[in-house]
Amino acid sequence: MAYSLSFSKSILVLVFIADKIRRGETDYISSKVISELLDIPKPTLVVMFNNFIRAGILESKEGINGGVRFARNPEDITLLDILLAIENSKPLFQTSFDIKATSERPSAVKQKVVSTLLDVENKMKTELGKTTLRDILNA
Repeated sequence: MAYSLSFSKSILVLVFIADKIRRGETDYISSKVISELLDIPKPTLVVMFNNFIRAGILESKEGINGGVRFARNPEDITLLDILLAIENSKPLFQTSFDIKATSERPSAVKQKVVSTLLDVENKMKTELGKTTLRDILNA
């Protein structure tokens, strides 16, 4: 599998932020707090946050009461949104391989393997698009 552990950790980070905000505990939450409570190194969080900011999921504020908060309603953010923000449309399966056999049969088999894996990935993305942060928070 090509997806990184960052995807799973990112879900936890966003659920954590959503829960803190939903409970009225904070408007912005610092990376220091998240790093300490979820045991995720700050440099890893910075990369996640930059991806989320670029994707329009989070926004940030500098200063004493700064940190990150949602730029969109967390109830509308799907696991697919998170995946696309973190993995930058990287494919789940690596399918760019060459075979030396040049006859019709090996080429057809290769094409079937590639199309099957792409189909599986598309189905997975469809399922991820059905689950929101709200669904996870309400579990």
